[in-house]
Amino acid sequence: MNVQQLKYVAVIANSGSFREAAKKLYVTQPSLSHAIKELENELGLTLFNRTNKGITLTEAGVEFLGYTENVLAQFERIENRYLANEESNPHFSIASQHYDFLSIVMSRIIRQFPTYREFRLFESTTLNVIQDVEEYRSELGLILMNDANQNSLERIFEAGELVFSELITFNTHVFMRKDHPLNQKKRLEKADLVAYPQVRFTQETSNYTYYAEDLVDFPELQQVISTSDRATLNGILLGTDAYATGSGIVRGPENHGLVLRPLQGVPRNRIGVIQRKNQPLTAIGTEFLAELTKYLATFKFCEP
Repeated sequence: MNVQQLKYVAVIANSGSFREAAKKLYVTQPSLSHAIKELENELGLTLFNRTNKGITLTEAGVEFLGYTENVLAQFERIENRYLANEESNPHFSIASQHYDFLSIVMSRIIRQFPTYREFRLFESTTLNVIQDVEEYRSELGLILMNDANQNSLERIFEAGELVFSELITFNTHVFMRKDHPLNQKKRLEKADLVAYPQVRFTQETSNYTYYAEDLVDFPELQQVISTSDRATLNGILLGTDAYATGSGIVRGPENHGLVLRPLQGVPRNRIGVIQRKNQPLTAIGTEFLAELTKYLATFKFCEP
């Protein structure tokens, strides 16, 4: 039994047929079938039920796949940690919460590094972003820090041997449709929002709500709408008197039928980058960070 055979099992299970798996693995179907047969003989188990309609995992195969996926995940982590080579395998990955400006910065990097074979922008929750950097899948991670999550995040960073570097501090901004009743005000207070529904963007589980990206939470709220999809959030804002909160670091919100207003009387927030301790950035990582810093510096309205 070897790692290659384990990879074969995982790909076949996810593909539903040897034919499709062979295409994804760039091997011939007979050689793939032979490799699996050898593995089954070695284990003394039948991993797949083979029918004219495709393949399914046997009961033993389901159990074996569970162990296989754990082994492959650890093997990938070892490869990313010790075998990654910027010259021989040019690829670049960052992890981040969802920010519109990342596509702009990443586009600049893609143009500057045309010889790179693969670029990855992994957008997910706070905890997943941290894990992605900790497990060497991404060189950098971009997250939000505020008074609510700072102590917890700092403990996680220390345990994972990560360091956080602040990039920008900003005021919380309120997003709403152009003809919203509060649109006439240039600056808002929390009291102004009490009578209106709040739309929250969150992908975290209920046990970790203090890692969510919503920046305003107070008990006087009359109605809360939670969504994990940005398009849905924008649609609700355009169709109701609801509002959402965010960094305000976005170009042309009016192009989407929205306006933003700074919110007074709430703590300022910070966006920063995390990276592994004692591991210098690659050339592309350094350039990405420089481009990101340059871009964020153009948002002067985020200053006090």
